[in-house]
Amino acid sequence: MLNLKQLETFVWIAHLGSFRQAAKHLCTTQPAISTRIANLEETLNTALFYRDTGSISLTAKGRELLPLAEKLLSNADQLQVLANSAEAISGILRIGVSETVVHTWLPHYLALIHQNLPHLEVELIVDATINLRKELLARNIDIAILLGVVDEPNVVSQAICNYDLHWVASPALQQTQKNKVLNFAQWPLITYARNTSPYYEIERYFNTHNNQATRFYSASSLSASIRLAESGIGIAILPKEVIHTSLQNNTLEIIEADWSPSPLQFSVAYIDTPVNLMTMESVKLTFEAVKQYKNVN
Repeated sequence: MLNLKQLETFVWIAHLGSFRQAAKHLCTTQPAISTRIANLEETLNTALFYRDTGSISLTAKGRELLPLAEKLLSNADQLQVLANSAEAISGILRIGVSETVVHTWLPHYLALIHQNLPHLEVELIVDATINLRKELLARNIDIAILLGVVDEPNVVSQAICNYDLHWVASPALQQTQKNKVLNFAQWPLITYARNTSPYYEIERYFNTHNNQATRFYSASSLSASIRLAESGIGIAILPKEVIHTSLQNNTLEIIEADWSPSPLQFSVAYIDTPVNLMTMESVKLTFEAVKQYKNVN
């Protein structure tokens, strides 16, 4: 007998191109996946996949039936949502986030998930944008909140928030000509990691305008950057939203300089598939979380 679990398996194998990847995504075993497809093919009395050594592909009939299967699953999801949206959505939501988000509105987001999607479990990955992009495209995470946009045909990427960058330093750091950015080169410049757009922009500016060698202390951890700056090691570039405690405690101060790099622009991205009710509802909550954060800060 035809059932939704078989159709879901069919759709995910078609999208992921592998029984093994579909099993991993659906949190089951490869033999279980194979059994579902065998039963579905028997029920439909047609082959859905060509199985060659190390690869699979849709048959002509499989390509014809795939859009219908996707529509059935989408309609089933909508039916559940209309009946009871909170009860309809369950499973493990894998979220990849940049550390700036951890220091700002992530707690609001997780609180909203707890309130609105109480049957979801959350798995967090905090990493650099370049790695989050790879994880998203490999479908190892469901949602990526990262710097910039993910410009891929099968990815939905929406701008969600931005943060101005400020030069900051310990008040104990003796400075002259405080507003002259090029003067900062007498100390190490504490920046975002080398594979990020802020680092490239700062490096390009100093290489273009400064005749002296500039030392960069790049760090993939914001916490490490804050600690280095508070210790007087050098001058850091950071959003003020992540250092509000340091500003209140007077362990860091903002330097009003004659140049700063472009603001950090974040987006929320996810793979566009018909079987993504959990992801879609969770993405909606990211915008509400940003709104809540702005209202209280």
